[in-house]
Amino acid sequence: MRRRTLALTVSAALGICTLAHQALPSAPETLQSFPGCHLVEADWADGDSFPVLLPDGRRITVRLYGADCMEMHVTTDTDARRLRAQRRYFGLPGDDPAAAIAQSKAFGALAAARTRQLLANPFTVHTAFADGRGDARFPRAYAFVETSEGRDLAAQL
Repeated sequence: MRRRTLALTVSAALGICTLAHQALPSAPETLQSFPGCHLVEADWADGDSFPVLLPDGRRITVRLYGADCMEMHVTTDTDARRLRAQRRYFGLPGDDPAAAIAQSKAFGALAAARTRQLLANPFTVHTAFADGRGDARFPRAYAFVETSEGRDLAAQL
């Protein structure tokens, strides 16, 4: 059942990634699967964006499709606005700004730790290399990630 659910998720994503391809000429038309990937440790990595070593030796930064984890690194006004938007979306109170930021960062750290735990063993990345947005200095590719147990990482988070 889990494999079928992931297959349906990946299948649905194919259409979305194909639409993304139309906006990004360098993106392939179909999802590519990369079994045997490894998580690369990085101090900036959070629950939904992290560097990955592909089996062919290339490193990419993955932006997990279908998940949004709380921000851990709030260093700019843009980060702070993003964090406030996430707090509203998740229904978290924010009467005391300092306490709200500390609580949000704690949730973000938990998500990052859980991602590291779930990706401790080789995993599979499914991507069409569509632009994952974010800071233009650090390109990211939207991807679905399947854990070594065959489970969808976004669904687990």
